[in-house]
Parts: sequence; C-alpha cells; structure tokens
Amino acid sequence: MSPTVGCRDKRGATQAVGNLLSLREPPTAIFAEQDELAASLILSLRTVQIEVPDRISVLGFDDQLMAEWLDLSTVAQSPSDMGRAAAELALELINDADADRARHIVLPTHLIPRGTTAPPQRPHSEREDND
Repeated sequence: MSPTVGCRDKRGATQAVGNLLSLREPPTAIFAEQDELAASLILSLRTVQIEVPDRISVLGFDDQLMAEWLDLSTVAQSPSDMGRAAAELALELINDADADRARHIVLPTHLIPRGTTAPPQRPHSEREDND
C-alpha cells in the first residue's frame, strides 16, 4: 500500500521526505500533485543526500514550464480540454434542471519521462543473493 503524505510548501516537503524515509520500507518513487511540489521534494531529498532518480524517483503533475527546465518527469494534461469540459458541464447544469450534478469526467493525461525517474534499484538482499 502506498502512503499518502500531504504537503504544500518547502517545510511540508521536508517533513514529508523525513516521514517517507523513516518508513520500514521507504518508497522507490514519490508522485507529487504539482510540479512545484515535486521540485521542492527533490531539493529536500538532495539536502539529506538522497540521489534522484538513483535512489528515489520523483514525478510531478501538470508539465509546467519549470518541469522542462528542471528535467522533471511529469504527467501532462490539456488545460484547454479541462476548460472546455468545465464549460460544457456548467452549461448543462444551467440549461437542464435534471442534469447529473455528481457527474464525473476523466480527461486523458500522458507521461513525460525526463531525468527524475528511473527503474527502482533491487533491494540490497536481492543483489547479494543474485550476485
């Protein structure tokens, strides 16, 4: 099971990294809900000498311009598709009193692999057994 850790700023990112690294089985990857948060997590990891992506992969979300500058792997979505879908839903709610107010739409995304993700390393015990 993957732990979920909430954080919104550099201080929260530092605390989240500490919490994740203190787990009995630390994660091999962290998925951040925003590229800015992913960048903050990478800085926090580097502060404690954790190499990205060698030891932990970091993946952001939104493909902001900074993601390309930082060589950050990210998940991209189309803002124009989101806007169009939101407008269509709003118009439907305005024009149809019986419209489904709980309607949920899933829009496509796509992965943009860059320099902050890599396959996970094998655990130390596996490397010793197979070497």
